[in-house]
Amino acid sequence: MIDKSILLTILAATNLKKVLFYIVFSIITNFAFSQNKGELANGLYEQNEFEKAQIIYEELTSDQPDESFFYQRYVQCLVKTNNQKKAVKFIRKKAKKQSDPLIYMIDECWVLSTDEKTKKESENLFELINGKITNDLEASIIASEHFEKYNLLDYAIKILQAAESNFGNIPEISNTLANLYLSNGQRIKAMERYLTLMVRSSIEFEQFKQVFESNITDSADIVALQQLLLLKIQENPYVTSLSEWLKWTFVKLQDWKNAFVYTKSIDIRLKEDGKRVFELGLLCKSNNELAIALKCFEYCTKLGINGHDPNLSQSNYLEVKYLLLQQKNGSNIEWNTLIAELKAFENENGPSIETLPIAETLSQIYIERRNNPDSSVFLLEKYLENPQIQKKNLAQAKISLAKAYIANNEMWQSELLFAQVEKDYSEESLGQIAKYNRAELSFFRGDYDWSLMQLDVLKDATTQLISNDAMELALCITDNVASDSNYMPLQLYSKALLFFRQHRFDSALYYAEKVKSNYPGHSLTDEVLMLKAKIFEQQELFDKAADTYETISIAFAHDILVDNALFALANLYQYKLNNSEKAQISYKKIIENHSNSIFIVDARREFRKLRGF
Repeated sequence: MIDKSILLTILAATNLKKVLFYIVFSIITNFAFSQNKGELANGLYEQNEFEKAQIIYEELTSDQPDESFFYQRYVQCLVKTNNQKKAVKFIRKKAKKQSDPLIYMIDECWVLSTDEKTKKESENLFELINGKITNDLEASIIASEHFEKYNLLDYAIKILQAAESNFGNIPEISNTLANLYLSNGQRIKAMERYLTLMVRSSIEFEQFKQVFESNITDSADIVALQQLLLLKIQENPYVTSLSEWLKWTFVKLQDWKNAFVYTKSIDIRLKEDGKRVFELGLLCKSNNELAIALKCFEYCTKLGINGHDPNLSQSNYLEVKYLLLQQKNGSNIEWNTLIAELKAFENENGPSIETLPIAETLSQIYIERRNNPDSSVFLLEKYLENPQIQKKNLAQAKISLAKAYIANNEMWQSELLFAQVEKDYSEESLGQIAKYNRAELSFFRGDYDWSLMQLDVLKDATTQLISNDAMELALCITDNVASDSNYMPLQLYSKALLFFRQHRFDSALYYAEKVKSNYPGHSLTDEVLMLKAKIFEQQELFDKAADTYETISIAFAHDILVDNALFALANLYQYKLNNSEKAQISYKKIIENHSNSIFIVDARREFRKLRGF
């Protein structure tokens, strides 16, 4: 509307240009004022000042009756201020002016549902709406969407169920219904709907993966899904996506044995040459399910040159075999057999990217079991001389070689390699690993200030393990430097730790005992006990190792190494002493008392494995 004063000015004007100017000026002024009012109303609404916002929105809906946003906000303000009657009256007034009042009827239905006194009216109005649109597919979909917007999911579901009854199976409706069932907590119905869609529409596993990953998280739901899948697969044995989902349930429930069986069957049916089984093998390996991982990689290797990446499959097979022997304390015959297999594979295919992990494994065995760091160094040096190995793989080889140099007491060469990797990958995990190892070398030398400076940087490392190790070593320095600058206990411990890294266990024990005997009750006692326990474990004195870990967990229950000791103790009972009951007790202590521990995820996994599902 043009203001009266402006109108008089227009009438008095003799120049047409002036008339036009005043008209445009009036329109712009009113538009700007309306904009300002809108911004003010929106600001009040966002601040939950609904009564104040309602007054302005009422003016705006009057000035701009076709603006749906102001209409919606005004109705919401009325509901939030318990003015449902006024809201209903306003909506009905708007609906009378429409040729198709469906949306306004839904709005009224929602308003009525927000008041206990009018819920029955809401239900009656819904039945009226549903009856009117039952033969109109497009209207049914629109109505369902609007009821969902108001979180009236039961109404949205009933609308689509009626439409499906009238129009038959339409993928769009079926998919929307499945999503609504999920949102409404009807998970079994949702899962049945998704599985039916897979069968009818040949929908691939990947298309629904994100939906299932996000919504089917409870183990009871996964078990229910598994039962549904088993029935569906019997009815539709050639729908491979169903088998893929069944494998997914086994993985989620950590039923790795059946996961392997079904993955293998899918792989054979689809003729994928082991690719799917290889991926499961990597997953089992990362979850410490080594026996099943070995079966996966063994299956892949038996496929020969036509299988999925034969060298990589063979490499992983041998790596897992090594981890299993380490875990169960294999016999000399088993170790000798494995060493022969590793050497044969490395000689035939190396030095290459595929054989680098095998070379690193052999290097570890030479140091740990053969006390032969010279062979370890000789083996890994070949990889630095191969120009075909990519830069990042070369950096990994340098780290492994540097550790072999430490075992061989070649400290300068070791530091040089660590420094190169740190420089080349300063912002990546490889650089952080190298930096930590350099800090540890300084610790061995007794250069604690420089070591501490590097460790402080690594406390925020992206790799949790490095961050944790850095914090532990930094605390070891700061907590054990005496106020009188007596560094001798820490220097003795540094030597003991270096000899342990070099697998010179007698010397390591000698210096560890010197800390205990020369400085009884020193704050290094828990670190010394932890080191002794690790040495006993390496010497296969498992009972002595268990006793020492137990001592740490009791006597130093509030110190930083307690969760390390408990996890090592649990692993020892589980894999070396075959005492699952005691292993469960130790894992449970971590779960209940050390929720921030770096071992919490592994502890939960191993505890569930021992307890059974």
